[in-house]
Amino acid sequence: MSDFRSTLADIVRHRKIPNTGASGAEKKNYTEALSHQISGILAQELRSLGLTSTIAPTGGRDKSFMGGYGTKGVDVYLSDEKHGLLLTSGVKGLVFDPRKNLKNRYRDMVMEALELHRRFPYAVCGHLFFLGKSESARPSKKFGTVLGEAAVLMSGISDRRLPTDAPELYEEMGIVLFDPGDPDSLDLSPAEVPTALHAATYPQRLVDAFNRRNPFY
Repeated sequence: MSDFRSTLADIVRHRKIPNTGASGAEKKNYTEALSHQISGILAQELRSLGLTSTIAPTGGRDKSFMGGYGTKGVDVYLSDEKHGLLLTSGVKGLVFDPRKNLKNRYRDMVMEALELHRRFPYAVCGHLFFLGKSESARPSKKFGTVLGEAAVLMSGISDRRLPTDAPELYEEMGIVLFDPGDPDSLDLSPAEVPTALHAATYPQRLVDAFNRRNPFY
């Protein structure tokens, strides 16, 4: 098991699960805390793959960059004074009731990529998106399951290859599934998701996209 997967499994195992009947605020806090922890793991993985200046902000707060219309917080990033923002990855998820919130999260992601690419058209922007495994298996009238719907939505906003491509697209995307407190449920290569969206290869794909965009960095 890779360090990336094993460290993710440790977080899933040790992060305290909200009690049955927990409030929406408690569930949100759980998900946000996971997001910050996973951001740190992803940043470490990108550093190990050669992007040694990659940072995940600490203290539970995002790093803000001025986007096309205002400031935008990012979870993982690489930047310098000469070029500004060079790479970023969102790390967000819907562990509880993704069927209800998926479309809102999708719209937020589109706006995030749009904001950042409008200001930094050469930046490589990715997103690591996590979902509750059992929750995402619930039925979706149009797409079969919630996971199927998520795969369709994420496929539609990924694969930006050139700086002149649509700014609302991401260069790379990764989907990972798990149930709270159950490390054995962790799935970085869901069968229902296209291989281009597998979280297992997401860090390397993000690094490859960066190297193509910045061959002399």
